[in-house]
Amino acid sequence: MMRFLVAALIALTVFVIWPSDVQAKSKCVRIVRQGNIETLVNTCDICVVATIIRSRPGSQVPVGRDFNVRARADFPVPFKGPGRSRIKSEQPCRGGKGAEQDLITSFNKPTAKPECVKMERSARNGVVLVNRCSVCKAVAIQRATADGGTTSRDYFALAGNTSMPVRSNGYAQVGLLAEIDCPSK
Repeated sequence: MMRFLVAALIALTVFVIWPSDVQAKSKCVRIVRQGNIETLVNTCDICVVATIIRSRPGSQVPVGRDFNVRARADFPVPFKGPGRSRIKSEQPCRGGKGAEQDLITSFNKPTAKPECVKMERSARNGVVLVNRCSVCKAVAIQRATADGGTTSRDYFALAGNTSMPVRSNGYAQVGLLAEIDCPSK
């Protein structure tokens, strides 16, 4: 009888604590269930990518999906019927406030024109990238064949007030495309 009582108390404790632990992982997005339909509700002022895990009765493997939920918006998820969804993680949407910087798309912005880094010729090293600013800069270069038919892009990080030789890698031409500040760690 005592073992049964202890087991019941442990089960009750886990049942009471577990839902709050799952909700504690979610800071912006909540799951609201209305009948057989579940809706993600974002209560924050930023776009959030929410990773949802869906378990169904009789299914051994839960399904995981990512959903982008705009700031202060609702998003009905396609899960219907019996089962339980929970929020595994949240992170800011790509390109949004607080998100990791996407270096490739940053190079394509018009404000990424080179200001600190210049490409120069050196008698000893051939073509050299020179960073004349005191801060680290990430740069994009493009190599091309003599006829311009084949191109290749490459990316480098240059510490402040440094230079770096650029190898031809079999191409005839090279050009500096853009620069941005190095991502801060």
